[in-house]
Amino acid sequence: MSSLHIRSLGGAPASIWALSASQLRDLTASLSPTPGGGSISVFTATLGLALVHKGTSISLKRAGDDMGRREDLSRLCENVTAALALISGLADEDCQSFQEYVAARSLPRTTEEQKVLRDVAMQVAILRATRVPLASASSIYGALGHAEMALRLSDRHLLSDVFGGALIMQAASKAVLLAVKANVSLLTDAGVRAEIEGDLLELERLSSARSESVTRAYEARMADSKDFAGQ
Repeated sequence: MSSLHIRSLGGAPASIWALSASQLRDLTASLSPTPGGGSISVFTATLGLALVHKGTSISLKRAGDDMGRREDLSRLCENVTAALALISGLADEDCQSFQEYVAARSLPRTTEEQKVLRDVAMQVAILRATRVPLASASSIYGALGHAEMALRLSDRHLLSDVFGGALIMQAASKAVLLAVKANVSLLTDAGVRAEIEGDLLELERLSSARSESVTRAYEARMADSKDFAGQ
């Protein structure tokens, strides 16, 4: 794949989900402003969550006559499906928010009035480009809770898929929060900036604690080879 080919791909489509895997790879590597770090991190989180769904749904299919476990797995599958839809939409929102920032930055600034209008438009766009990845990280945090439950309920031979998916989501959460940190510093409203920084620190704390809990759940299941091991 030549650098000339990368430069010639053109702009981003209306939805990141309209791209093939190779198109997404090439567009990410191109000079196009989107998809970038935020949207790719969110997109990657959906793949991790999809692995959690795989482990959960296969376990449900093979759950046998254990009605309590079947009900728990069925409910978990529904929750993971809903989370997948939510986080998938946020990948597109992240692209759109950054495109709005690029458009605002391109506004004319010849006159004082134009400069004021441009500054206002840029602050509105930056605020959205900060809140969308923050919402994405919060949704990924919720999805990690589903992964922890899946580690407790899934068949043992599927735990590598489930835990692998959780690890992908953990990395994606850290990566998407980098976008929040990069954008929040550009906000001129000190009160809004302080509020978002507080939310960011709290989400980092909660995500770290949940990641540790997910790891403990995996290690506990792997240490006990008896439960759900015969499927």
